[in-house]
This record gives sequence, C-alpha cells and structure tokens, in this order.
Amino acid sequence: MRSLLRGMLPRLLCILAFLTAGWAMPALAQRTMLAQGMYPRAVQLSHNATPANNGRIVVSFTAFPGGVGAQPIYASDDNGTTFNQIGTITDPLFARGLCCGTLYELPQTVGALSAGTLLWAGSVGGDTPAQPMQLRIYKSTDRGATWSYLSNCATGTVNRSGGGLWEPEFTIAANGALVCFYSDETVPGFSQMLQQVTSTDGINWSAPVRTVASGVQADRPGMAVVRKLPSGRYFMTFELCGPAGCTVFYKTSPDGINWTPAGSVGTRVESEDGHWFLHTPTVAWAPVPGLPNGRIFLIGQIESGASGIGSGNGNVVFYNDTADGSGKWKTMAAPAPIAGLTGTSNVCQNYSPPLLPLAGGTTLFGLTTDYDSSNVCRVYFGKVPTYASSPTLVLGADAIGVSLNQSSTGNVTVTPNGGYLGTLKLTVSIPGFNGTATFDRDTLTFAGAAAQTAKLTLRSGTGTASASSSGGSFGFASLPALALVGAAPLMLLFSALRSAVGVLSLAAILALTGCGNASRGDSAGAIVSPPVPTKYTATITATDTTNAAIKTSVTTQVTLYN
Repeated sequence: MRSLLRGMLPRLLCILAFLTAGWAMPALAQRTMLAQGMYPRAVQLSHNATPANNGRIVVSFTAFPGGVGAQPIYASDDNGTTFNQIGTITDPLFARGLCCGTLYELPQTVGALSAGTLLWAGSVGGDTPAQPMQLRIYKSTDRGATWSYLSNCATGTVNRSGGGLWEPEFTIAANGALVCFYSDETVPGFSQMLQQVTSTDGINWSAPVRTVASGVQADRPGMAVVRKLPSGRYFMTFELCGPAGCTVFYKTSPDGINWTPAGSVGTRVESEDGHWFLHTPTVAWAPVPGLPNGRIFLIGQIESGASGIGSGNGNVVFYNDTADGSGKWKTMAAPAPIAGLTGTSNVCQNYSPPLLPLAGGTTLFGLTTDYDSSNVCRVYFGKVPTYASSPTLVLGADAIGVSLNQSSTGNVTVTPNGGYLGTLKLTVSIPGFNGTATFDRDTLTFAGAAAQTAKLTLRSGTGTASASSSGGSFGFASLPALALVGAAPLMLLFSALRSAVGVLSLAAILALTGCGNASRGDSAGAIVSPPVPTKYTATITATDTTNAAIKTSVTTQVTLYN
C-alpha cells in the first residue's frame, strides 16, 4: 500500500489537490467600557426620512450624576465601534427616583410624530413613597441630541408606597396604534401584572388592558420586551418572579394587542441542553441571511438549569429560527460577556442586557453592565457574529493545469460547518499568471448545512511561456548554429532565407536543423529534455457580503504547460 501511494501521489498532486482550510469565527470582541451607568438600551436608526441619517446607533442608560437621575445619550456612527455622548435627558422630577428606561424609534407616523422620531420612557418616582409613580415619555426629532417631554403613558392610581409602575416598553400594533406595556404593582389581588395602553398620537392614552395577569396571586410577571416577527406575530418575553423564581417566559400575539388569555403566563424559554434564563430578559429579531423566518435572539441575567447554574452563565445568548420562537433554543456566544457571574441576582451585573442585530443580521451588538474593580457599575458593549459559538467554514479548491492559449476548469467547494448562514463572495488572485480567471458563480448563499460548489475557469495568455527549462520551448536557443554565430547574425540569416526561399522552404530548413522537434529525438537520435511546467499559487478567498471581517482563504496550485 505504501509503495502504491508513493507511485500515485506525484500524479495526484499534478492532477487534483483538494485543499481545506478550517476557519474559526473571529474571537469574541473584547467588551469595551462605555460609561458609568446601568439599565442600558440601544436602537439603530432606520426610519429617518433622510437616508443619510440612518445607520446611527443610539444608546441610553441611567446614571446618577450628583446623586440625581439622568439619562445620558450616546451615539455611534461607525457601526458600534466607538461612541460619543450626544445628549442627556433631564427632568427635575427625576430627583424623585429614576429607573428602567426604554428606547424606541417610531417606524411610522403616529399622530404628529413622524417616522424616525425617538421615544424614551422611564419609571419616575420610585424613591418617593408619598406620591404615585409615573411612566414619563420624552421625544427627540434630531437623532437623540435634544429631548422634550411628550406625555405619560401611565400614572399610578395609588402612592408609591402602595405599589409602583415599572419597565415601559413600546411597539406599534398591527392597527397602527402605539402600545406601551409596563409592569403594574398597583392592582388589588395581584402582586404584579403586565398591562398595556394604546395611543394614536403618543399623547392621549387608553385605559389599561391586562396583558399577563396570572391566576397565582404571588406571581410577578414583569420586564416585558416585545418584537414584531416577519410572520406578523408579536413575540413578548418577560420574567415571571414569585414562585417561578424569575424564570424567563414568552407569549405571542397576532396583532400586538391581543395576548389572550391574559391569565396564561405562556411558555418557558429553554435551550436544547436543558437550560433557561432567570431575571431581566431582553429579545431581538434579525433578518439573518438565508433564514426565511430570520432569527430571534434572547438573553437574560443568569443561565440556570435543572442541575443549577449553567456553564454559559454570563456568556451565552439563546437563539431560535422558527416562525414564532417555539421549540428548544440553541446557544451562541454573548456579545459582551461577564466573567465570574454568580447565580445571585443584583441590580448591576448583566441586568437587562439589550441586544441589537447589525449588518443585515450577521452581527450581534450587545450592551451589559458589570462592576469594575472599584465596585462601580459600568456599561460595556461588544459584538459577535450571529452564528453558533464555534462554527467553521471549510474552503477547498482543485489544483488546475492549463496549456498555453487554452482553458481549464476546477471546482471550488465551501462547506458551512457549525451554523454559518449568509452569502459569500468568491475572489481569486494568481500572482504572475498571464491570463484570466472567472467563476461560473462568484456568490454562494447558505441557508443550511449543505456544501456548495463553484467552477473556476482559467485561460492562459500567449505571454506566459516563461518556464525555467533548459530547452524544449520554441526559440532560437534550440538552433544548433546559434552556438557558433550568435543570435544577431542568425536573425539576419533567418530574414534573408525567408525572403529567398519562401515560407515553405524555410520550414523545411528549420525541420532539418531539428528546430520544432525539441521535445522529441532528432534525426540523429539525440534526446532533448521536455519543457518544465511553470507553477503558480492561486489564493481563493470567500468573504461574507455584509461583514468583511467574516472571510476565509485557501491556496491551490496552478500549473501552466508550455
């Protein structure tokens, strides 16, 4: 067997070489500290009437400069790489207590509010027991630079000592109404429930309607986050505190308003390996390339399971590719991981970490909060690709042999291992090769695990005969007389002969000299060495069309036969 391989291997290398290169996703981006603060939120502008104004990422979080609540506003115009503060939401009423804000861009006109208007809402009055709490809304029409008060979507019917209003969340319902969801502790007979109100102008709000109101008095559904799915259904995630231990659940609605029955607490979100999140969930949806339903991303403060705290605690995001979030969820790396997160909830570490898909759904941006070495709560951000935690992309290419002025074709095959989804652009570089290189299709779109193949065709030009051979290629060095008289006199002789005897006679003369028989034995039986092929290295690269950082390359051999 070994002798057989020794005999076959050189031929196989000359004819075909399938080379693979394993490619790991880029290492998790190191999380970057943004500022001191807590409870962050983020949106990427996409509905501004001026297209050039879209794409900006706007971030809000709660801070307490001088001990008084404020809402700093930061922005990134480089896709979440760097941020600068562009504004601050302030209000004298924030001195009563400020908590639990949300940030939302209107996707369509609501009353006098145009599409692209930013809304921020938060719980105000949590530190003032003798007054009712308010869910106050502020608006910005200049991409987050300046803000003004708009309305209250809810005001407590009892003083704060009798219960609070927390964690507002916005969506636009199927009928065009603006919906404000919130956690309500003020309803008799319930420890807490989720309620909703609607508005057609962002100023005047309906009476509250129960969204999730468990029949178990001690249940505390709260911290709702809602996203509309491409099917038209709305997906809501929330924590269910009380007897359920703040486990993360979800419900869906056909129109963003009807979440019936309100008494149902929905379904627990659980991963394929038997884990679930506890506390402070957030959810996002993205049109990940190749997925008809897109992808739902979900994160919570703590990962738990039947055997206790999960190994991915503080480091994982759940995702689901179904139309409605049903079934078991897969896991991937978190964009802003927290090392050493315990199983005990606190108001800083990984508390309500928002997710924001970028780059057409191929990148997941995230914010989180964590204590620094001085025990100060700070906001951090980071990004990861939206694929599984350790996918690989295997790229292979045939070796190609081609003759002068001829063409030849080989296969380029890409195998998406570990969850890659998207579109790859193929390119090829062959330094020194004089000719053309074309693919029959230079983009490959992956919606599943099946490999795909493109054909690479090479056509050599006429000036590539630069083989480093000692003989065999046509030229005057093969004429026997050249060693005696030199090239220049022979050129004159060649020209004179051509004029005197014509082309046919000249051909006969050349044949007699042995020119043109360089690769065969001449009339005297002398053997001339065959031409040595010229070899080039082709580098083939596959690059994701929406995220240039996602790419892999492979090299293969191109042999030119002279």
